[in-house]
Amino acid sequence: MTTLGVHVPLLLAAGAAVLAAVVLLLVVVAPWKSVRDEPPLDDDIETRLLLGEDPAKVAADADAVEARRARVRDIGPEADGVYDPDATFEDLRGD
Repeated sequence: MTTLGVHVPLLLAAGAAVLAAVVLLLVVVAPWKSVRDEPPLDDDIETRLLLGEDPAKVAADADAVEARRARVRDIGPEADGVYDPDATFEDLRGD
C-alpha cells in the first residue's frame, strides 16, 4: 500500500472519532441548563419512580394529592380591589 493509501483511512477514522466525541459532548452538555431550571421532584415521587412504579400512576396520585391541598387565599388589603390607605379601623369594620 502506498503512503497515501495508509493516511487517508487513518485520517477518516480520526475525523470520525473527533466527530463522535463532539456529538457525545453535545448530547451530554446541551440539556443541563434546562434540567437545572426544573423544580426538583418530591422525595416520595422520586422514590416511587426509582423503585419502578408506573409513571402514569405516580403522576395520577400526585395530582390527587395536589387536588386535596387547601388553596391559599390572598387576604391582603388589595385582595378585594378596594384599598384605602387612610381608612380607620371603624371604617373597615363597617360601623
